[in-house]
Amino acid sequence: MIINYMEEVVSRYLQKALRSEEYASICKCEACIDDIMAKALNNLKPFYITTKKGEVYAEYSSLENQHQAEVIAEVTKAIEFVSKKPNH
Repeated sequence: MIINYMEEVVSRYLQKALRSEEYASICKCEACIDDIMAKALNNLKPFYITTKKGEVYAEYSSLENQHQAEVIAEVTKAIEFVSKKPNH
């Protein structure tokens, strides 16, 4: 099985951001969450892994630290964009 680990990273940060007071008033329906995820992921480099554990885990956990600022920036931009123009 091949997984784009960047989806996990974006999802974790997005869930954290949406619990913040700053984004308390935006829509959190499934369609808006999917749109935010898609917008952010389209602007981030994918990071594909297989389901092998151990050595791969160390590699992709370091990815999260290295690209944290980039992920935060893209998720924030996506939240702002989708909250201004929701598809519903």
